Amino acid sequence: MSEEREMRAVREMRGTVEGVLSARFGGQVRLDDGSDLGGSARSFTCRYVVVDGPDGLPASVVAKKMRAGEDEEYDPEALDGPAVGLLNEWAGLEFLSEISEGASPTPVCYGGDRGAGLLVMQDMGSPRGLDQILLGDDAEEAEEALVQLAVALGRMHAATIGHGARFAEKRGKLGPTRPFNWDWLRARTRELEEALDLGIGPEVSEQIDDVIEALNNPGPFAAYTHMDPCPDNALWVDGRVMLLDFERGAYRHALLDGSYGRIHFPSCWCVNQIPGHIPLRMEDEYRRELVAGCPQADDDAIYRRAVALACAWGAIGTWWPKLMQEDGQWGLATHRQRVLLRFYIFGRLTEEYGQLEALGRWVDLLGSLLREAWGEVEEMPFYPAFREGA
Repeated sequence: MSEEREMRAVREMRGTVEGVLSARFGGQVRLDDGSDLGGSARSFTCRYVVVDGPDGLPASVVAKKMRAGEDEEYDPEALDGPAVGLLNEWAGLEFLSEISEGASPTPVCYGGDRGAGLLVMQDMGSPRGLDQILLGDDAEEAEEALVQLAVALGRMHAATIGHGARFAEKRGKLGPTRPFNWDWLRARTRELEEALDLGIGPEVSEQIDDVIEALNNPGPFAAYTHMDPCPDNALWVDGRVMLLDFERGAYRHALLDGSYGRIHFPSCWCVNQIPGHIPLRMEDEYRRELVAGCPQADDDAIYRRAVALACAWGAIGTWWPKLMQEDGQWGLATHRQRVLLRFYIFGRLTEEYGQLEALGRWVDLLGSLLREAWGEVEEMPFYPAFREGA
């Protein structure tokens, strides 16, 4: 969309945003014309300064509006498409604010408009994203920001464990959701088996089933998860991390978020290597927070198994057969670099933790075979912030 069209869309949205705020704060609200903050293929955001309105209004707000692709329409009743992400985020932000009694590591949600595909939330100002910090040159700050990302996720999960029905009710009132399960991981492992002619074997097959079963039925680890807690979805605000973009937010296995740093951000463009001690610090600090809502995480064997189960998804789930024919750059690294690094990490992790060891050896062997098949693949570099000491 051109800059002129973006600004026209921002101005046209103003009336809808004013309506949402007027309903929330109980009086007529007037905003300025707004300013474009950019966005992605799925959505764009803009800032509006409050010109007039009732007491209690913030000085400014941010509005997020979903985009529909060329071959799709915005339909709040659809089971997939742009509306689903908006409604997920709307329900998630409201739920987290309520469940944490105002201490949520997220912007406050002031409301939205289902028909317009628009959400109005707290303006967080212009803090740096964690991605910007990792792309900088301050290793100490980058390490602390990563650790605080883990802390924020741990606190969020601990606060939400046991409240799945409350979230489901809130999300259900906004629109339908598609049933989800992790059975597709079985097909992904078959694709790997066929691509490299490496049989799975009964023990590996059983452990893949264990992964799918645990992720489908997380038991005490069932928590509200972000499912995309990447550096570009985290803001560094006064020494703590605030989380953005809950379009994938749902109740899942907590360690799918909690192990994101350990397996190197499976859904993110901003992926480079992290010095080995930092993911371990992240894991320790995350666990310390999680135990408050999930006492089972205090047991070493139970917790380490949960980490291994989640990392199995982060390794196997980001593979696809197209990579046998071609590679491609995405952000800071290629797809093949990502696969090789995550396979290596998963193999070492299962050995270290004594969990899913047969699956870990199989994945590790796959990594060796892929290196041979692909020839020269440069090792993924460290994030710029860590390169001087790497």
